[in-house]
This record gives sequence, structure tokens and C-alpha cells, in this order.
Amino acid sequence: LLTSSSNNWMLIKVVKLLGSLVPEEPRLARKLLEPLAHIVETTQAKSLLYEATHTITLCLPYCRKKSDGSMPASAPRIVTLCAETLKSFVEEEDQNLKYLGLVGFAQL
Repeated sequence: LLTSSSNNWMLIKVVKLLGSLVPEEPRLARKLLEPLAHIVETTQAKSLLYEATHTITLCLPYCRKKSDGSMPASAPRIVTLCAETLKSFVEEEDQNLKYLGLVGFAQL
């Protein structure tokens, strides 16, 4: 559903659900990074963009839980992608989007 659906509202619900499962199943975090990054790169919907970015920030701390403590190779690129996305939120005229961008930076 995460990679094949084109319904933004359903994707938002799936992203939120998977994000809430990450603390219970930390291995899920590594598997979610790439599909979520793809959503951030391709969607135009601000609501989905924020939820995907927010879920990535929830996943990042759990990506180090591997026995050797390493991060996925794509993690620096994904963090940069999230930072650029949040920057675009902060630069928006809409005060609500600015707020979401600042909250996102605080979590990142």
C-alpha cells in the first residue's frame, strides 16, 4: 500500500500507522526509510509531504539499533531531503506550514 497507492488520504493513514509501529518493531524503521523518501521526492500534497517527513524523523533514531550501530547508507541523503522539505515549509507564506516546518526541524 505504501508504494502502490495513489490516494493521498489513504497514504497519510498508512504512513501514520507505520510510524506508530516503529517503536514496537524497530527493524521496521530501516525498511521504511526508502519508501518514505520516495514519497517525499514525488508528492505534491503538503499534508502527505509533512507526514512522510515526520515519520522519517521518527524512524531515524531506530535505524542505529543494528548490532554494529551503523546507519543505512542512504540516511545522510534522506536527512538532507527532510531538511530541504522542512526548509520549504518554513519559507511558505502560510503560518501553519511555517509552524509545521519549525516543529519538524525540532524533531529532526
